[in-house]
This record gives sequence, structure tokens and C-alpha cells, in this order.
Amino acid sequence: MREILVNPKIKLGSRYVGKEEPVYIIAEGGLTNWGNLELAKKQADVSMAAGADCVKFQAQTTEELASAKVDPFWYKRLKYKELSHKELTELWRYVSVRNIDCGITAHTDVDLDFLDKKLNVPFFKVGSGESVNYDFLKNVGRRKKPVVMSLGLHLTDDEILKSVKVLKDSGALGVAILHCSTVYPTPPKISDLGAIERLQKLLPDCVIGYSDHSVGWHLPLAAVALGAKIIEKHISFDKKDKRSLDCPGSCEPDDLKEMVAQIRDVEAALKQPGNEREEAVKNARKWARQSIVARLNIPKGKMLTKEMIAFKRPGAGLSPDEAHKIVGKKATRAIEADTLVTLKDVK
Repeated sequence: MREILVNPKIKLGSRYVGKEEPVYIIAEGGLTNWGNLELAKKQADVSMAAGADCVKFQAQTTEELASAKVDPFWYKRLKYKELSHKELTELWRYVSVRNIDCGITAHTDVDLDFLDKKLNVPFFKVGSGESVNYDFLKNVGRRKKPVVMSLGLHLTDDEILKSVKVLKDSGALGVAILHCSTVYPTPPKISDLGAIERLQKLLPDCVIGYSDHSVGWHLPLAAVALGAKIIEKHISFDKKDKRSLDCPGSCEPDDLKEMVAQIRDVEAALKQPGNEREEAVKNARKWARQSIVARLNIPKGKMLTKEMIAFKRPGAGLSPDEAHKIVGKKATRAIEADTLVTLKDVK
């Protein structure tokens, strides 16, 4: 019987990802570099500057991926955006000396072999298009490396379980699953973020994340709040560029920086603050809590009634719930209106 891990983690590039680890943020370069190596390098630079953990590209030998005879248009649409293996090698070297991980998705067996044997990538990313290709998954798994797989084409839990089983039975060294929808851009009403929690229960030994194709980045923030430990978001330099379906649901450089910062804020907000919050609240009480003050001038010897006192900021004196300690007692001195009433002022 396969052991179920209580706290699954997976090694992706420079660090571990999983429970109690920071969210691993992948900036997906995708096809929005249009097969231009210099633009791809720029994607790496802006991703690093934004604070992302990883910038990811795609290895697609188009002749192996798409049939030019069955759909010539789609073949041509993919071909001109292709980065060659030579260009990907240069890009890999370029990113390797920067403070960011590099990931590359292989879409074909040819590309998988290149990533494994030529670049020796530390982990594999399986895109939604190949996630239900079990022969391909066997080829990925037998290389015995960690795998991140998107589920954009899966329709049932049985399909999900089968894909994960194929990877693990073939030898994959840990599997991370990214919930997503292969719709560009993805409308919120079909994003089904509740799947994150369902996947955590269905696959307790897998790290669960979210690959987002929606407009904006509020859904990735919600995914983090629901427990996603990996966030993948496309990047582009013009969200209105019609050359790729990736663009509308992408982040431009400033957007990416803002998304990363806000994810870190959400992470911080989800953690138990320890003594920090207690100290902050104590300081806040000094000005935000009310104190007992005299509503009017109270002569010495006068018995205090509830009508003679009021509750006002700051919290420098007796709190409202201590009113019973002074009501019904006599003033030991003349108490000026709108000043604190203390225990020494009554007996």
C-alpha cells in the first residue's frame, strides 16, 4: 500500500514547495515572446524583478506537436512562436545566472528528451494538453524527477487519479497538481476555485496549486487563501495583443510585481501572528477604547449615577465595563466635566 504523506512537499528548482513553505510563483512566458529569444530574456528579467520564484517557457517542436495537414492554420500559428532547442539552451544559461528558477514545458517526446538529457532540468512541467496523454506521462515519469502537471483538460476525478497514478507508477519523484481551465481567458464563473480544496482531499500526497488564465489577478489571490501552494500566471507585454490567447489573461510587468506583492501579503495574513498582534491591539486600546469621564461637573460628596458619566476616547482610564465600580459611590473631590473618573475619586 502506498504511503500517504501528511505534509507533502516537492523540490522545484531552488527550494521545496508545500505546506508551511512560501507559495511558489511561476511567471509563464508561454508564447507571448513570439519565438523571439531577446524578448524571452526580457520576460526572465521582469519576472525576477517582480519577485517571482520561477520563469517558465515552452519547448515545442511544432512538427512533432501539430499536424500541418490536418490543421494548417493552427500549425502556422504555433510554428512562428517556436523557440528552437539552440535558443532554449541559450535562454537556460541566461536565466541560470539570475536570481530566479527556470522551468520549461515539454509538449512532445522530442522536447522532453532535450530537456532531460541536454539541459538536465530539475523538474518537468506537463501542460494540460499532454496531461491526458498517458504514453507521454509514462515517458515523463520514468525520468525520475519531480513533476508539475496542469489539469485543464480533466473532466472527472477518475481521470485525475489515473494521470497521477501513471506518473507515480512510472517513477516520478513527487507530483504537484495545478487546477486550471483551458479557456482563454477563463471567466470567473467557470474557474471553480473550490476544486483546490477538493484536490487536497482527493490527492493528499500531492502539492496542490493553481494555474490562472483569468483577467486580473484577484483569483490567484483567492486561490492562495484556499491553500494553493503554487501559482502560475502568464506574462506578456501587451494584454491586448491578439497574436496569442495567453495575452488577455496575462500580467504585464507592473501587474506581475503587484500580484507577487499581494500574494506575499495574503500569505502573511494567513499566518498566526503570535505576540505581534497582541502588542498591536494593546497599543490600539490606548486610543480606540473608551474611558469613563464625567458627563457634567460633579460636586464633592455627590453620589454618582449612571447618568453622570459618559464613555469617551482615549482609553487612558477606567473601561466602560468598570462603571459598576464607581456608580453608587460618593465623589471624594469635585470632578470637572469631560475629565477622567478614577477609583481614587470615589468611596
